[in-house]
Amino acid sequence: MQNIHILQLQGAGDNETALTNAAVFADYDEAVAHIATINAEYAVDFAVYTLDENAFIQTHTVVDNMWGY
Repeated sequence: MQNIHILQLQGAGDNETALTNAAVFADYDEAVAHIATINAEYAVDFAVYTLDENAFIQTHTVVDNMWGY
């Protein structure tokens, strides 16, 4: 089984309360690091996205249902 981590940003689109899928990662730490990359794209002196405030990471387990095929 493999885990995937989906980085979601709140307010990235037209609706400020909606979550937008920003990226999918195999490693949780890469998803966390990507928040800093996104924040660096904004030319401001504060974090636009903060984990567990307006940036969220959902973890899902991918199950191989191919049964060996």
